[in-house]
Amino acid sequence: MTAFRQPPTDCDNMNHRRANSPVPHCPQCGKVVNREIPRWQCSDAQHAVARRQGSAFCVGCGAQLVVRRP
Repeated sequence: MTAFRQPPTDCDNMNHRRANSPVPHCPQCGKVVNREIPRWQCSDAQHAVARRQGSAFCVGCGAQLVVRRP
């Protein structure tokens, strides 16, 4: 199995630099970091937990959880 390497990004999350990220989406920018993992079906309860943990995006489905203000 060959891991897909992501091109450089402005996001400082370490999942972008990993060859085999354990999640399909980045919690900071929502971009795909591991194409080998299929999207998850997330519930509202899982999204609420991710918001409380400080994630701006869901790592399972990539949905935006928090609206960032400029």
